[in-house]
Amino acid sequence: MSDEEPIYDLSQNEARVLHSLVKWPDETDQAIHSQIGMKKSTFSSIKTRLKEQGYYERYYIPNFPKIGFELFMVMFGQLNRFTSIEERMRIAGDTIKSFVEDFLVVSESNKAFNLSVSENYTEYAKNSEKFFKLYSENKFLSKEGMNIQAFPFQLSRIYSFLDYESLLAKLFGFQSEPYENRMVIQPGPIKRVKLTKAERKVLVGLIQYPDETDTLIADEVGVSRNTVANAKRKFLKKKICFPRVVPNLDKLGYKMLVFNYRKFNPKISLENRSDAIEKVRDLLAPHFYVSKNLDGFMVSAHKDFESYNSAYDELMKYYMRNEYILEEPVTYQISIPDMVIIKPINFLPMILKILDFDPDIPIADQN
Repeated sequence: MSDEEPIYDLSQNEARVLHSLVKWPDETDQAIHSQIGMKKSTFSSIKTRLKEQGYYERYYIPNFPKIGFELFMVMFGQLNRFTSIEERMRIAGDTIKSFVEDFLVVSESNKAFNLSVSENYTEYAKNSEKFFKLYSENKFLSKEGMNIQAFPFQLSRIYSFLDYESLLAKLFGFQSEPYENRMVIQPGPIKRVKLTKAERKVLVGLIQYPDETDTLIADEVGVSRNTVANAKRKFLKKKICFPRVVPNLDKLGYKMLVFNYRKFNPKISLENRSDAIEKVRDLLAPHFYVSKNLDGFMVSAHKDFESYNSAYDELMKYYMRNEYILEEPVTYQISIPDMVIIKPINFLPMILKILDFDPDIPIADQN
């Protein structure tokens, strides 16, 4: 294939640059263009163009258990189809947006899911009780209602957290990395790290201004540029936070977002079904992929129903043949063009709360 043959409206070189940014989000531009054998000027101009055209966004994600969070929570289910998103948001929108633990809330007509990270179950329950009371009073829930599942970081394997490397590799025909090589949030007991006040400010600055220079972050949070640079090196080395480059699915031609929750055969442990991990990556390439012994969920993107259905059927046959699952998973297919992102990806409010910063006062002014 020539360097300029288009792939889904991107040239081969543009596809290489986008995939490399997603694959190595913590590397410098020099390291990346050397790795893929591209001239610095070519890489830089393509990267700038992709950013300006909205093909990707950059995030810094806190390594949640290292700064005091215990639970990854997911809520999913069906809503009353005789109520509209507009009506639900008019009545409940402000309440939902006030839940700082929720970092992504997605809805489409009568189905929805949200992803949350919580310090403990008590903190999460405060929000969920308000949610169910409000939605029940206004008859927004279907008969089936919403389902809540907890995934304690200590007990869960987070194979993919906002990681689109396998998705883009599959799209562009590149070799993708095994999930085991890309896991950042590790299971098991994790000791909470101690951060100085300046380091806590820098962590907030990175999450709030992921694309900005050390100098700008230093000005915004009220520390020196050297403090930002030193803290960033420490954070990356000790995996206190990690960067992610998130592609624009709509611009890449993806039409479906699929949420899938499944219960596993309790006779077969997580370790004994490890062969299924790469099967999931090869077939569905989910950008959220979380499992523990008894259950798990994933969120994946797909070009169309036909390609998704074929891959999903193959995976289900594999699961059933090996007796990994005993019943059909819960699956919600959501149209990307039609979905409403009630809360877009945002980790800042929960970080301000757990680091004990006042969200109404500029970080630079807080002692």
